[in-house]
Amino acid sequence: MAGVSISTVSRVINNSKPVKDEVRARVMEAMEQTGYRTGPPSPEGTKAEAALLGVIAPQFSNTVLNDLIGGIGSVSRLYGYELLIGLTDSTVESELHYLKRFGEIRAEGVIFVGSPLEHRHLEAIHSSGMSCTVIGQVSKVPSIPSVHVDNVTASYEAVTYLIQQGHTAIGMIRGFGESGIGSDRYDGFRQAMTDAGLPIRDGWVVESDLSVDDGRNAMQTIAGSGELPTAVFCATDWMAIGAMNYAMDHGLRVPEDIAVFGFDGSYLSSVVRPRLSTVEYSATEIGMTAARNLIKLLKGTADIPQHSNVTHFLSIRESTN
Repeated sequence: MAGVSISTVSRVINNSKPVKDEVRARVMEAMEQTGYRTGPPSPEGTKAEAALLGVIAPQFSNTVLNDLIGGIGSVSRLYGYELLIGLTDSTVESELHYLKRFGEIRAEGVIFVGSPLEHRHLEAIHSSGMSCTVIGQVSKVPSIPSVHVDNVTASYEAVTYLIQQGHTAIGMIRGFGESGIGSDRYDGFRQAMTDAGLPIRDGWVVESDLSVDDGRNAMQTIAGSGELPTAVFCATDWMAIGAMNYAMDHGLRVPEDIAVFGFDGSYLSSVVRPRLSTVEYSATEIGMTAARNLIKLLKGTADIPQHSNVTHFLSIRESTN
């Protein structure tokens, strides 16, 4: 548009060499018309900017997201990519903000950990020109591969274990919404109960946020329903630890009076007392797989699975009978 070479445009953007005022004005005008935004400046004398990958994830502390980000980072560094992390407040608006921002700074790709993909996400990804992989959900978009643990099957197996231990009155503390922690893990619970011919009592299924305090409050809600279940399946370890704390603070023995089963295999699950039975999987492997798939997309590789599940297993400890 400016009628000049790529190297001249580079000189204007980086202010690396003198350019005539008239030529500079034409380049700046073309940038304004196209809405072009520059990325982070290269150190003086380098030939190219660092290759950037973005990660969009909810604010986290001491959760499996630590391992997930570590896995992404280890693979990214191997292939020469610098990692940028955008921490959201779990709203679509904040997710869209980072998708737009990473597009503006010319990240080559993004790994998305957040809300179920909707048309606003897809529009932002398409307009940015970035490649994308997602974690924590099953993508239905052919150009966007996904990777996670099989939430439905893993939850089904955890609840089936409780049933095989003789529990017929089982509650659940589930996550909100249509996420893997919300709907998928609940679906596994519901299928196991239905296959065993056991009723699901409304007062024993409580939606909750993810912290220990949230799990404690959810267990208080279940206790307030009038009768306690003999076992509770929780969508995260943190929820489960909160539920155990409430039970023991109110004179209940775990697992003799109420068994508690978690999900995620977090470090805390192995150090609380009683130690927490949980669904274990490698969040590091999830991050590494998502990063590898994203880099394959950038290289034009065709044999990328639409969705990948990492291995999970039940770690049975003292919190269940």
